[in-house]
Amino acid sequence: MISSKLQTLENLRSKLRIFFIPNFLSVSAKKFISIDGIEHKNLKKSIKSKLIAIRSAAADEDTQSSSAAGEYDSVLNVASDDSQSITAAINVVISSYRKKRPILTDDRVIIQEMVKNTSMSGVIFTHDLNTGAPYYVINYDDQSGLTDTVTSGEGKYSNRTLYIHRNSTDRLHSERFKSLLQAIQELESIMESNFLDIEFALGEDLTPYLLQVRAITTQPNWNSRVATRIDTTLSEVEMLVADRFKKCSNSYGKTTVLGQMPDWNPVEMIGRAPRALALSLYQALITDKVWQTARAIMGYMVPTDQPLMISLAGQPFIDTRLSFHSFLPSTISNNIAEKLVNHWIDRLKSSPELHDKIEFEIAITTYSFDIDYKIEMLIGDVLNDTEKDQFREAHRRQTKQLLLEGGGGSINNALNKINELKTKQVELTDETCFNNKMSILFTMIDDCIKLGTTPFSILARHGFIAKTLLLSLKHRGIITNAEVDKIQQSVQTVASELVDDMSAFQDGDMSSAKFMQIYGHLRPGTYDIRSPRYDQMKRLFSGTKSFQSNGYTEPFSFSQHQHQQVEALLIEEGFAEFNADNLLSYIRNAIIGREYGKFIFSKSISDILELIAKFSEKNGLSRDEVSHVPLDSLLNVIKNINKESIKEQLRAISEKEMDKHNISVAIRLPQLLVDQAGVYIVPFQVSHPNFITHKKITAPCEVLNTEINKVSLEGKVVIIEGADPGFDWIFSQKIVGLITKYGGVNSHMAIRCAEFGIPAAIGCGEQHYEQILKSNQVHLDCAAGLINPIH
Repeated sequence: MISSKLQTLENLRSKLRIFFIPNFLSVSAKKFISIDGIEHKNLKKSIKSKLIAIRSAAADEDTQSSSAAGEYDSVLNVASDDSQSITAAINVVISSYRKKRPILTDDRVIIQEMVKNTSMSGVIFTHDLNTGAPYYVINYDDQSGLTDTVTSGEGKYSNRTLYIHRNSTDRLHSERFKSLLQAIQELESIMESNFLDIEFALGEDLTPYLLQVRAITTQPNWNSRVATRIDTTLSEVEMLVADRFKKCSNSYGKTTVLGQMPDWNPVEMIGRAPRALALSLYQALITDKVWQTARAIMGYMVPTDQPLMISLAGQPFIDTRLSFHSFLPSTISNNIAEKLVNHWIDRLKSSPELHDKIEFEIAITTYSFDIDYKIEMLIGDVLNDTEKDQFREAHRRQTKQLLLEGGGGSINNALNKINELKTKQVELTDETCFNNKMSILFTMIDDCIKLGTTPFSILARHGFIAKTLLLSLKHRGIITNAEVDKIQQSVQTVASELVDDMSAFQDGDMSSAKFMQIYGHLRPGTYDIRSPRYDQMKRLFSGTKSFQSNGYTEPFSFSQHQHQQVEALLIEEGFAEFNADNLLSYIRNAIIGREYGKFIFSKSISDILELIAKFSEKNGLSRDEVSHVPLDSLLNVIKNINKESIKEQLRAISEKEMDKHNISVAIRLPQLLVDQAGVYIVPFQVSHPNFITHKKITAPCEVLNTEINKVSLEGKVVIIEGADPGFDWIFSQKIVGLITKYGGVNSHMAIRCAEFGIPAAIGCGEQHYEQILKSNQVHLDCAAGLINPIH
């Protein structure tokens, strides 16, 4: 009797017409001693290649109930004329059997020709391994020329992933993937199974090679209802996307690009597939109308009656046409606006890796001291010289107005409203004490919009303006990279206060009641009702130690020469009303104001969620259940509170939305949608991380989720998908680095790491992130722009 794996290859060898199986033979693991002269001669008759692969074929490998994929060793590129090397390689494989259990009678070892001149290799799952969703999932390496980089997990090679909807292979344009999918479909037909795990290689002439095939063994974990409804949902998404790509009457741009990370980067804040309450709360508080209101106040040109974010199968996407439109000064002409929006959309399509940097590397959103350089780089000949002058002057006037302290879009005006919200928070908490007076919920939401997220949106835009001005000083040669880091590190925001107060709390110098009064509202996951607040955690920060910043705590000051250079620059650029000290103060105040505004309005969100949770619990629903209830649906139930059972209404809504959410989790959509085909053909987006500081570090990794880990983070690089103020506790420990999957160049954690002088890679993307999760250590070199996982 032979192993299931070997038997499968034997059976397929004579049946396949498209896939080519490299020649092979096998030896018994139990009987093997060495490749002697006779056996070596027979091997050379069967296998003509100069290099061979020694692969496992264990008795318990690739059965219907267990794949044992990756459990046993393989040895590649063994010289076929070297019997000693072949013997040693076979013994390596046999030894990997013995590590697990005794050698079995049916254990064998495969000796196979190595595939030469490959253009691509990898692994294909014919359904999504985790959910059973109907996708061909192709993990591939098309750069190294090796055949085992995906299966071995070698992070130094470019392992990418492509999702192809099973019923949409006709939408493929790539000849190599067409060739591969034809071979896969023939294999499915011959094996009479659509649930396969396939190891493959593709020759330079596009010949597909089958190296291994086994059954997918995770089927018992799948929800069959989800898979059957995905096709219908994707058709609805395609219709919505097709309509969105059309010319819109009340915004500039002939088409658009939909993205999960541009502008308000929702995937960082609420996740790739958020639950209904989190998604609807983010829409109501920010992306429906607030974004327009705030930018209009600041003198930007805004499209009317358009939500910035849309939901595609429950996944959040920003309409970048609206973003680019709203980054333009309100005084520029329609002709210039149309040209620029179209150009920036085209640039984003051609450089998708910049999807989380559109404010800095795609569009020009403010005046800066290097604006002429930016106009040439980011606009080029799209505008004529006269139009460029008009565009430049419009930004100059707008930016000057925003830097003035008394304007409607000023930092001071926004902070006044934030402080008004802070006062109201105390009044509302004292009045309600969360005693289920649900009528107050409407007031809390209205206050959060008018006095929280709207002024915060203004402060956030000032943060981008300040960062742009700061970087332009570097570009003009007035300050260095190190001084940019020094300026950012010298700005003390609420995060610094949290770390100091946490130290006082742990040392007994601040009471628990006082600490929680200030910080108790924070939760890792600002919009997630299931995420516990600091004041709901039983052993908050147990064992943590105060982070000792090794950076600069004194306010940065220009040298006398720099001061003179900045003064001259301000006059030259038409900002004579300001001096060097004013400019530095503005940069500091913009960074501090943004973080303070976020800290205050997040308390309103946290209190809103707690009021909803208590109302739901009183009516028999858990936090988990109500997390599936959209905000509008919840408010409608509250308005009509006497009509029928609240519990029955909310539970019915929750169950319906939970089904939708299960589909949302299973559906794969690209981070950047540029055409309708992207609904069905989904590549992992290759991202360029945003590196913070110019330091480098090699250290162990620690992966965090929304719960506060009890392990020490000291001396470790923290790995996390995305982070908001609720994760600021990590800076109370001596972390040496931070890597996030999502996040932009000026995101919350980017500012935090700049403040504490911590080397970071913010928004490294799915490809880097998945490799890092498999590593024990990571080398992070921010100056060189490198992330190297160490296994």
